[in-house]
Amino acid sequence: MLVVEVFDRISKTDGFIAPKPEGKPHPIINELEHILKSKRRYSQLERFHDALQKKEEAYSLFNHGYLDLEDRAQAENLFWSICQALEEEKKESAYHPEELFELRKMLAEQYVCNFSVFQSLLDHWAFNQLFPVAPLHRLKEKPEVNAVLVDITCDSDGKISHFIDLEDVKDYLPLHTLNDKPYYLGVFLTGAYQDIMGDLHNLFGRVNEVHVFLEDNEEDGYYIEQTIRGNPISEILELIQYKENDLLRSMKRQIDRATKKNLVKPRQGTRLLDFYEDLIGGKTYLNIVRETKKKPARRAARKKT
Repeated sequence: MLVVEVFDRISKTDGFIAPKPEGKPHPIINELEHILKSKRRYSQLERFHDALQKKEEAYSLFNHGYLDLEDRAQAENLFWSICQALEEEKKESAYHPEELFELRKMLAEQYVCNFSVFQSLLDHWAFNQLFPVAPLHRLKEKPEVNAVLVDITCDSDGKISHFIDLEDVKDYLPLHTLNDKPYYLGVFLTGAYQDIMGDLHNLFGRVNEVHVFLEDNEEDGYYIEQTIRGNPISEILELIQYKENDLLRSMKRQIDRATKKNLVKPRQGTRLLDFYEDLIGGKTYLNIVRETKKKPARRAARKKT
């Protein structure tokens, strides 16, 4: 079982691009706005086809230099707003055109997870192997977001976009809305094969490992026999011929030169070198830090005696 933390999301319908304050809007922007507001005049399918055509037309105009970047962003934003409106209307209608079934897939959010598909789920990328995926908590809350999972590698194939369904394969996974608290997902039935076949794609090493055993005699019904730390950055760099001591010496020489030129103060240089050393000893995956509201420090009153 692989446990991954979701720490961010990418949505097509967030971040509305405001129209340019000066001058008349481009005709294609006016046409998309007209489609968005013409709910009663045209059918759902007509509006979808018209919006799709206008989006492709906007791309063509942009590529040929007849549409600037702001107008292209506005056109794309309006297109996704139309798709979102059509998806909402589907809930109120008994008849759904077959072509609109793809809207949920198109509008699915991307949940960014702290892992590498190539390291921990190699078969999903290589053979389209389906692994059961489910949240590990908030199980009494109804999922409200359709999402696909993307990893933190720079590769566009680093994602999970096919999921097990009751009778077929689903292109998205129902998940909960993210909040300021940690949100963990479990990927099941991975086994030792995935673990041993994972490579160092993008230089991500092995994840932290925990050996858990079921035991009826234990108070919680299980016990943790062993924890194994994943590869630190120094070990991964060693495998590609970058030795930790050489890197530290090189950084110290650069800091010493900057200190002599009065570009860095001695105390700043020391802190920078300590930070660099801690960084090399850290893990290859993201160290997710969430902002928390700091409670005011309590000052103890001292009485003079």
